Amino acid sequence: MKQGLWKSFIGANVAIVTGLLLTACGSDNASSGEDGEELIEITQVTSWFPQVENAGQYYAALEGFYEEEGLSVTTEPGGPTVSSTQIVASGNAEIGMAQADQVLNAINEGIPLVAFFTNFQKTPQGIMFHADQPVETFDDLADGYEVYTAAGAGYWEYLVHSTSITDEQNRVYSGDNTTFATNKKAASQMYVTSEPFYLAQEGIETNHLLIADSGYSPYGDVLFTTKEYLEENPEVIQAYVNAITKGWNAFKENPEPLYPYIIELEPEKTVEQMEYATEQMQDLVFGGDAAEHGVGTMTEERWQTLIDQLVELEIIDEGLTVEEVYTNQFLN
Repeated sequence: MKQGLWKSFIGANVAIVTGLLLTACGSDNASSGEDGEELIEITQVTSWFPQVENAGQYYAALEGFYEEEGLSVTTEPGGPTVSSTQIVASGNAEIGMAQADQVLNAINEGIPLVAFFTNFQKTPQGIMFHADQPVETFDDLADGYEVYTAAGAGYWEYLVHSTSITDEQNRVYSGDNTTFATNKKAASQMYVTSEPFYLAQEGIETNHLLIADSGYSPYGDVLFTTKEYLEENPEVIQAYVNAITKGWNAFKENPEPLYPYIIELEPEKTVEQMEYATEQMQDLVFGGDAAEHGVGTMTEERWQTLIDQLVELEIIDEGLTVEEVYTNQFLN
């Protein structure tokens, strides 16, 4: 298996995880709800800091949907230095959130995870560039652009493999868009729900290409647990899925109550940014297969395509089966 970006990404985060002060919570732990009912305590780790992009999880907390399902849920935010797969594998959280290709890579590395829900049918990840640049396809980015991506980004390997882009163009994305803002020949990873809005506020207009439109389309912000926890606590996973499904449906119906709640958790957020993100998210969350089968749904075909692509790119080994990596059993 290829030893490059994915290995360095996983290795760096293992060291980070050992310093996290999370308290392990199992299904045997319980607290009491308002009516005295015992609540099962679990911890979830998100993929990023508090944001409207994880509306289902935060709306469930806001409206008490977790408690309605018999759960007391602690939400630990993710971020650029947090590996949710390692945290869940270590037993310091029951549920994690990551991109589908990250989940597959973790399973390939021997971490026994299983995905059971996806927030995004179509990942919001993309590559942005200055609006005045003559870029219409990913191949156009091969014309002298410096492309900033996070270490370990599976889509970068795919773009190098399937387009005219070369490895020499890659620069490490630090989360700071200062370089991008001042360099017309820079292109950068982004979430369509976030960076274009903030840059526009600074007077910098951008266009973008969604990674999913390149032919590489992992599910975004996938929820997962360990196989052992799922087998021993299916009722907890079912209760959790019920709660976040209620959260997503409530958000679709009326997103505004969530905005001040997110701002309490992450004061740098604004209502304007979240309104923008909400508009961008509609088809990404509720479109595709979710339009027919409901939010969170995943298909065998999508997972198999992703597995095949990662094997071809030598990011994961051959032999991983769809049945090992995901289930729809908890979805309505």
